[in-house]
Amino acid sequence: MRTRIRCHSTGTRHVLHPTSNENRRSVNLQSSVKVQHKDVVIVGNGPSAITLSYFLSGHWPYYNGADDFGHPADFLHDRLQSRSDVSLVLQDLKELSEGLEGRSSNPVALLYDILSHPDADTGQDFPSLLNWKFHPEQAIDHVVLGRGPPGGSWQAMDGDILTISRGVWMQLANLSFRQWEESARSGERQAGTRQKLRASVADVAHYYQDYVDVQGLATYFRNGASVTCVRRVDQKDVLPGTQELWQVTGHVRTEEGVEEDFHYVTPNVVLATGGFDLPNRINVAGEHHSFVIKSLAVMEQLIASRKLSSSSDPVLIVGAGLSAADAIIAAHFHGIPIVHAFRRKADDPSLIFRQLPCNMYPEYHKVYQMMKDHGKTYSGYIPLQEHQVTKIDSDGKVSLQGANGSLQRMQVSYVVVLIGARPNLSFLEGNGGRLTIDESKTISCRTNPLDVDLFSLESNKEPGLYAMGPLVADNFVRFAQGGALAITNQLHHKCAREKSLKRKKIVIQHASASISCDL
Repeated sequence: MRTRIRCHSTGTRHVLHPTSNENRRSVNLQSSVKVQHKDVVIVGNGPSAITLSYFLSGHWPYYNGADDFGHPADFLHDRLQSRSDVSLVLQDLKELSEGLEGRSSNPVALLYDILSHPDADTGQDFPSLLNWKFHPEQAIDHVVLGRGPPGGSWQAMDGDILTISRGVWMQLANLSFRQWEESARSGERQAGTRQKLRASVADVAHYYQDYVDVQGLATYFRNGASVTCVRRVDQKDVLPGTQELWQVTGHVRTEEGVEEDFHYVTPNVVLATGGFDLPNRINVAGEHHSFVIKSLAVMEQLIASRKLSSSSDPVLIVGAGLSAADAIIAAHFHGIPIVHAFRRKADDPSLIFRQLPCNMYPEYHKVYQMMKDHGKTYSGYIPLQEHQVTKIDSDGKVSLQGANGSLQRMQVSYVVVLIGARPNLSFLEGNGGRLTIDESKTISCRTNPLDVDLFSLESNKEPGLYAMGPLVADNFVRFAQGGALAITNQLHHKCAREKSLKRKKIVIQHASASISCDL
């Protein structure tokens, strides 16, 4: 039987009955929904949440020493080697990550990545410098709430698409993706295919589901759960001197198809919802028409049902990112005429295609070549650089404006808008806008993420609220996992402080009682 650490604030929580005021943010014990107490509630069940669950269940990383190839840097090795018998979970992460540089703005993410994937930014694939030990007595009671199977948005993507990152960078703590792939696909693949660098989305999604089962985490996961509200419990409804609490409510669909409500009370909420739930808008008249779609999956369904085919009017694809490129690849493959509108010049150095090696991403470089060709070579494809949609009429005619002010109007079958997406935090007050770095701007995983402490990922504006993954600008799986280390480190120190305070209170109470007796 597993032993779990329970912060005393939730293990012995008593909640008073609320007043009759319906607007009070309180725990309603009168409700038929059973109130459940957890030390941590994680909203979202993607790779970052899965990794955090692995840490919280008592699996801790330890430094395994330098390898024969000069990893890590000497200054980091010296810091780690001096306490190699102590898990990173219990060490000073600010001290360890000082001076580290890389492709993440979060220092703990860099630290974890350097130790998990040494020299990854140079394209190398060296073994991890971490080993793992299971401490069941250190497990923290938690629940992971996700709308679908473990894996988050990976479960909703087109399985045939290849990952942008290398397959090995998709792996989570202490379970090799390559070994899992060989085992899961034994006998199904031709010899040598295991050496491919990128993985299919279907394989990654399957790996994340298997990971939860293989690592014994299924008991923490509540799949099919939709969170509708995360808010503070009114402190007037809890005992004086206790820690501030959150309540997390929503509903879950059971395997039998029955919808049940849930209600959790916790001192710690972790937002791990990802950053791509709500597609960005182009904000023009007519954007609401049914032939305007904002999903590659929906476009592929139209192709499969023959509602969009080679005999259709051109499909207008808006955007210059990888999702737009995937749409172009799919449409071009089926002979569907394409008009491609994008705001930048085709040779703009900031385009994502220019950051991808040709040998690893030939399909995207093909699209990039098409964009630069100005419609001279590729039949059925017309690129419109520096163009923006200005109006969409109900009859399928679309107006566009070029950089020089030129206007044109064309008949299209569908408008496919793929210009990025943003997080959906509708379950938070004000959609979470107050939690960002710049409250005056819309939340953005790239330009305006949530404002958190860099070494704990705890909100700088709401104590007890944490965020990880794309919400704090870690948009790649290999970096998002570092957030699990930062949060686990903070929670264990937090629990230790609470236990120490509780012991001091007991000592003071005993001393006061003794003085009273003497008097």
